[in-house]
Amino acid sequence: MRLSAVVCTHDRPDDLRRCLAAFAALEDAVEVIVVDSASRTAVEPVAGVRLVRLDESGLSRARNAGLAVATGDLVAFVDDDAAVAPDWARRIAEPFTEATVGCVGGTCRPVFVSRRPAWLSERLLQYAGITRFRERRDAVARRDYPFGANICFRRSALGEGFPEHLGRTGSALLSGEEVVAIDRVRERGFRVVLEPRAVVDHLVGPERCEGSYFWRRLWWQGVTRARGEASVAVTLRLLAALPVRIALYAGTRDRMHMYRLAETAGYLRELVAR
Repeated sequence: MRLSAVVCTHDRPDDLRRCLAAFAALEDAVEVIVVDSASRTAVEPVAGVRLVRLDESGLSRARNAGLAVATGDLVAFVDDDAAVAPDWARRIAEPFTEATVGCVGGTCRPVFVSRRPAWLSERLLQYAGITRFRERRDAVARRDYPFGANICFRRSALGEGFPEHLGRTGSALLSGEEVVAIDRVRERGFRVVLEPRAVVDHLVGPERCEGSYFWRRLWWQGVTRARGEASVAVTLRLLAALPVRIALYAGTRDRMHMYRLAETAGYLRELVAR
């Protein structure tokens, strides 16, 4: 099966150069497509890389533009601040030899640009795009879904692509588009597999080592939930969790519990706004 890899980028030329250098060092042939999502300085053409330019930014929009021109039976999406391992292509493609597999997610291994603060736990790192799984297994619930920094779909399973009312645009950390896409894959009867041997090194920049990032990240997760799954049950569950999270933070000083308060705040604020 032919593999296409889509890299969406916006105003991160240094990260993109590192990403494309890793693709150039792959041990297996891959079609590489870069989607320039309205960068202020247009991405320069790169030999062997197909370049698509969009005048309107938006991660879901850029992913769908890459999907539209990809020629592979398998279409992978890799963040521009991630660098694939030399054997990544065959590792991410291998599970698709089973016809029931529609999506495969690989490992996102952290590369810290600055010193990692002591309070930045493994659980919090998930909100910086870092994975925690250690063995190949099926993802059977949303909490197990792979991250978009290193994910691959069978084209026939992905169908219409990513919902463009969700996903990051500019400085807004709206998410949820990958969850919708994976849900659709499962609804079509396909399996979702986690493959830890398909590795990318994902940068954790200085901004993701500051508390303000996680306040923002969890706030926007709450906004995403309000737009995608708002219900009385979800609202009551988040409200009931407030005193529990406050007590857990007081007892453990694990910032994970504190930042989850921002998720509830973002959710409620979006409900009121809507």
